[in-house]
Amino acid sequence: MAAVATGSLLLAAPAAAAPQEADPCARLSAGEVRYDVAGAQRVTFTTAEKYGVTKTRITGCVRRGDGYELEWESWGFSGRNGFAPPGSMWENTLYSPTGSFTLTEALGRSDPGTGLTYHTVTRGSRWGGEHGPTYNQYFEGKGGPADEDLWRYMGQGLYEQAAVINWNRPPDMPTRQGASFAIFFHAGYAPTWGCISTDLSTVVRLLKTAVPGDRMVMGTVDDVFTASTAASDAAASAAARAEEKAEAAQERTDALTTGAMTLAALAVGAFLVRLAFRRMEPKAPAVPPAPQGPPVPAGTEALPEGAEEPHIEEPHIEQPHIEEPHMEEGPTDHPQAHHPSDNLSR
Repeated sequence: MAAVATGSLLLAAPAAAAPQEADPCARLSAGEVRYDVAGAQRVTFTTAEKYGVTKTRITGCVRRGDGYELEWESWGFSGRNGFAPPGSMWENTLYSPTGSFTLTEALGRSDPGTGLTYHTVTRGSRWGGEHGPTYNQYFEGKGGPADEDLWRYMGQGLYEQAAVINWNRPPDMPTRQGASFAIFFHAGYAPTWGCISTDLSTVVRLLKTAVPGDRMVMGTVDDVFTASTAASDAAASAAARAEEKAEAAQERTDALTTGAMTLAALAVGAFLVRLAFRRMEPKAPAVPPAPQGPPVPAGTEALPEGAEEPHIEEPHIEQPHIEEPHMEEGPTDHPQAHHPSDNLSR
């Protein structure tokens, strides 16, 4: 059934993943799934944590030899009331069915290259909801009030691409009037009236590899998987050991990085301490230069021990002859001094 939405407004992706089974593909390989998959080439698990939870984990598994391997993972939504408890699946209960169902048909705007029987949706495309021969079947025509208008829902983005889950219809079971209809795996990413809704790219990915007989296993984790056995425990143990090794390697890398950073910090600290102590050391007073004596005349320097003093001849300098001036002898008596007042009138 179409997603529950207001107009074309769809809900956003869940902010955080709910606790889920770690590896549904390994559990399937270990024989720990309650529902038969009949050796399908591909099995898609759609599981919720518990009843009443609409967020679902979607896991694609592909067959490799005798077991299954993880191929891809995604998230989506179930019916607004979650998965149906046993015996509760009915029209307008807003449950999604629990169990293992085949995929044989698909529908949407154009064939993406699927191996399933594909219905290209037109304005006359309908999915039967009216009780009668077309109930839970694809047909084209006017239809009644309960029949789904596939063209209208495709225009809203919900049935842009969709795979039909064979709940309450052949080849999985005979059609029972009123036991719900139009259970699809489709685009839209919002809680639904009973379908499984996810993003368009996930639907296209499933359709491109799907062939008739591929399976969709749906329900709560406790309903889908049995108790763990030694085989799955061994796989879980191997995965845990690998995770421990990765964590140990990361811890060693972190320790080396931390050690290098610590050594660098210590070196910088030691340098700063030495620099601080150098600035705090008292400076020694300046020592004045030793006094110097009078200059030593050239040639009077001390000779090394055992050396002979060199002989230096004194230069001969002739003394100039200076004649004494001739002075005439005068009277020994000095004349009386002339006083200026002697010539003055009385």
